[in-house]
Amino acid sequence: MQPFDLEPGLIVWTVLTFLALFALLARFAFRPLRALLEKREQTIRDSLDAAERARRQAEEILMRNREHLDKARDETRKIVNEGHRIVADMKKEAERSAREEAAHLIEQARSEIDGEVRRSLDDLKSTVANLSVRIARQVIRGELDEDKHAALAEDVVERLKKTRRASPP
Repeated sequence: MQPFDLEPGLIVWTVLTFLALFALLARFAFRPLRALLEKREQTIRDSLDAAERARRQAEEILMRNREHLDKARDETRKIVNEGHRIVADMKKEAERSAREEAAHLIEQARSEIDGEVRRSLDDLKSTVANLSVRIARQVIRGELDEDKHAALAEDVVERLKKTRRASPP
C-alpha cells in the first residue's frame, strides 16, 4: 500500500463513520452548543440593551443636571443682583438719612445759636440798662425812681431791638 493510493472500501467506511459521527454530534453536541451559543448571544444582546438604556438614562440625568445647574446659576445671578440692588438702596437710604440728620443737626445748632444770641442780647440789654440806670443815677443823683427806671430801660431795649433788626446777625 502506498501512501496516496485510494481504496474504495476505505473511502466508504470513512464517509460512513464521518456521517455517523456527524449525526451523533448533531443530536447530542450541536443542539446543546447551539442553545448555549443562543443563550450567550441573548445575554450579550440584553447587556447591550441594558448598556444603551443606562447610557440614555445617564444622558437624561446629565441634561437634568445641566438644567438644574443653569437654574441655579440664574438663581445665583438673581440673588447677587438683588443683593447689589439692596446694597445700593441701603447706600441711598444711608445718604438720605445722613443728609436729614445733618440738616436736623444744623437746624438744631442754628436754634441753639439763636437762643444763645437772644440770651446774650438779653443779658447785654440788662447790663446796658443797669449801667444806664447807674449812670443816670449818678447824673441825676437819685432823682430817678423805679417806674422811670423801668421806662428808661424799656426805651433802651427798644432802641437795641431796632438796631439789631437793622444790622444782620
